[in-house]
Amino acid sequence: MNARRALPVVAAMAFALAFGAAPAAMAQDATQHAAPATQSALAGEYHLDGVMETGSGLLLREDGTFEWFFTYGALDLGARGKWTREGDTVELAVEEMGFPPQLPETQFDRMRLRVDGSDLVPAWPWDMDAFRKGEERGAYVRE
Repeated sequence: MNARRALPVVAAMAFALAFGAAPAAMAQDATQHAAPATQSALAGEYHLDGVMETGSGLLLREDGTFEWFFTYGALDLGARGKWTREGDTVELAVEEMGFPPQLPETQFDRMRLRVDGSDLVPAWPWDMDAFRKGEERGAYVRE
């Protein structure tokens, strides 16, 4: 199975671990609000590219909700909430997050991504030194 096809399976497992529910069940809970046209152009599935030994996916829905997962070694994170676009910035506002209780520093309430063509470049919220300097690593690439 190639990495692109494996991503939805990994995402489903990460979300289930983080939230105790399958992504389909979470999707039924999503608020049904129409997103502005500038937002809906970015709606879709993305996978993280350019960060070694890390699996991460992002689903931006047209209704302005998102689901995100991040796996690095034994660390599994998952988040869901609402997303907005302003200019060349996408902001994820976390409403619910799964993280290991022994690593509270991995929890965050917002993540910003820079729109770069069809890619979304993250400023990782838990890497505050890099975040303050505007340093970026990797990019979410549309499926």
